[in-house]
Amino acid sequence: MRFKNILMGLILAAAGLAPAVWAQGVPTPPVQLGLEAGANFSNFIGDSADIGTLTDKRLGFIGGGYLSINLSPSFAIRPEVLYEQKGAQVSGSSTQLQLDYVEVPVLLKIGLGTPIINPNILLGASVGWNVLAQSTSGGSVSNINQSDVALIGGVELDIDRFNVSGRYELGMQNVTSGSNVQNGTITLLAGYSLF
Repeated sequence: MRFKNILMGLILAAAGLAPAVWAQGVPTPPVQLGLEAGANFSNFIGDSADIGTLTDKRLGFIGGGYLSINLSPSFAIRPEVLYEQKGAQVSGSSTQLQLDYVEVPVLLKIGLGTPIINPNILLGASVGWNVLAQSTSGGSVSNINQSDVALIGGVELDIDRFNVSGRYELGMQNVTSGSNVQNGTITLLAGYSLF
């Protein structure tokens, strides 16, 4: 509940500042809505991950949308809503532990502010809710925590309305109760700003 209040406050504050920034001749619109999709390479990290066999990466889909609140040409607040496939693969087999989440990252986007081609750094945090927990060998998986919290860092390159990014997501919450295992995810995304 507190996270929702902070997020709503940031969005409202940015919406109040955006027209003033836009009036000063900023080449980017004050608010951009876009779609993005790509691939996740995830595995388990943490002390307990070393003793198990779930050490290989799982290749999964990631996709959703974003709202970029541009406070200046070089600074934006960017909430997103994403569907992410995470988990890990059992070493030496084709069996995967599949953990899918609906996630809401809130990122700070800091860039050079150059027109047409603009490199950026992405920093933020994410809250996620587990929507699928199963093994490809059959059946569901028990004891999975229903939520996940993560820190995110990455880079993005904006090319006019298109963008490509690479991120690392460091899970801060245990995947299962009573273990020291978190999600570790490398993400590659391509996006397009609708306006």
